[in-house]
Amino acid sequence: MKAKNLKTVFGTLALTIAIATGLSSCPSVDNGTIDNGDTEEVVSIDANLPMTGDLALWGSSIRDGATMALEELEASDPDSVQLQFDWQDNAGSPQNAVSIFQQQFLDAPDLYVSGLKPATMAIKDQIDERGTPHFLWIFDIGINEDSNNNFRTLVNYKIEAAQYLKYAEERQAKRVAIVYILLPHAEEQFQDLVIPGLQEMGVEEIFTETYELGVQNYRDIAVKVQEFDPDLIILNGFQNTLVGLIRALRSLELIEDGNTIGTYDTIDAAKILSAEEMEGIRAIAPLFETRPDRENVASWKERFRERYDREPIYIEAFAYDMVGMIYDAATRLELPATSEEWIAALRETNIECVTGNSSCYFDEDGDLVTPIEIGVFQDGKLVPDSDEADAADVVE
Repeated sequence: MKAKNLKTVFGTLALTIAIATGLSSCPSVDNGTIDNGDTEEVVSIDANLPMTGDLALWGSSIRDGATMALEELEASDPDSVQLQFDWQDNAGSPQNAVSIFQQQFLDAPDLYVSGLKPATMAIKDQIDERGTPHFLWIFDIGINEDSNNNFRTLVNYKIEAAQYLKYAEERQAKRVAIVYILLPHAEEQFQDLVIPGLQEMGVEEIFTETYELGVQNYRDIAVKVQEFDPDLIILNGFQNTLVGLIRALRSLELIEDGNTIGTYDTIDAAKILSAEEMEGIRAIAPLFETRPDRENVASWKERFRERYDREPIYIEAFAYDMVGMIYDAATRLELPATSEEWIAALRETNIECVTGNSSCYFDEDGDLVTPIEIGVFQDGKLVPDSDEADAADVVE
C-alpha cells in the first residue's frame, strides 16, 4: 500500500478537544477546546494518562503532541470528521486508572488511549474484553498475545533489545553490568531477550541489579557496579531514575566514552543532566532524535517550537503521528463504525509521518514500524553513533 502524503492526510479534518468533567476520585485535567462547528461525524477518544507525578512528562507530552496535531488538522479543514478527546490524569496510579476507566466507559468511546505501566495493565484486560481499539503507551515486548485490539505508536522493548546486543557485539564486551527498573516489561526484556542474547554471543560474566521506582539512593547501586568492574554498562529506567543512576556512576568515575548505553528514556534524562554529564553516553534512539535535519522532521520541529516555545521530544512526535493514523483510518470508515471496523482500518493505515522512516504503518503485532539506531551524546547533542544509512535500522 502506497503511503499517503502527510499534507493530504492532514488536509481534511476538523477536531475538537473535549472539556472533560472532573472525577472526584482522580486528579483532573483542564482540557482546552477547539470549536469547529457542528458535524455529525464525531469520533470519541478517551485518554487515561499520567499528567502529574513521577511520570508526568509522558502524559503531558502525549497530550501536547496530540493537541498540536488536532490544531493543525482543524485549521486545514474545519468541516470534516471531528476527533473529540477526553484527557484524564491518572497520576501514574493503577487505582486512579481504574476509576477513570469506569467513568469513561459509562459512555463507551470509539477508541482509548492509556499509559503508562502499571496503570495501563490495571485496565487492559477489561478493554480487551470489550474489543475497543486501544493505543497503549507501554514498552512491553508484545501487546496482542491474547487479543487483537491493541496498537502502539512508540519505540518498544521488542526492537530495543536487538540494539543492546548489536552494541555489545561491536564493543566485544566480556563483562556486562545491567541495571534496570523492577517492572514486568523491563524484567521481560532483559531476562527473555538481552541476557540470553549476550550468552549466545559468548558473554559469560553478566551482572544484573534491579531497583524500584521511587528509590532514593543510587550510590549503593553504583558501588555494586564498581565492584563488578564491567566493560559495558546497560541502563534502564525513566527520566528521573536515569538521572540518579548516571550521576551516581559519574561520581565514582565509572562512565567512560563508549562503555555506557541506556534505554531511549536516556534522551529524557539529558533534558536535566548537563552536557558534561551526558558526554560519551550511548542511547537507543528513534531517527527523529538522531537525524533531526530530515526535511519532514525539521519542519515539524519548527512548527512545534512556534506552538510551545520549547524543543520537542520524541514522545510528542509519536503522539502527533498517533492522531494522524487515527484520522487516516477515520477517513476510510463510514461513521459511526464498530470496533472491528476501526481495528481493520487502523491495520491498513500507511501514511507519511514524522517518526517513520518514510511512512507510518503497523506490523502484524500492532506496533508502529519505527526506525531506531544507537546515538551518542557529544557536546550536548545526540548524534548517530555510526554513519549507516537511515533505513539500515528499520525493523520490518
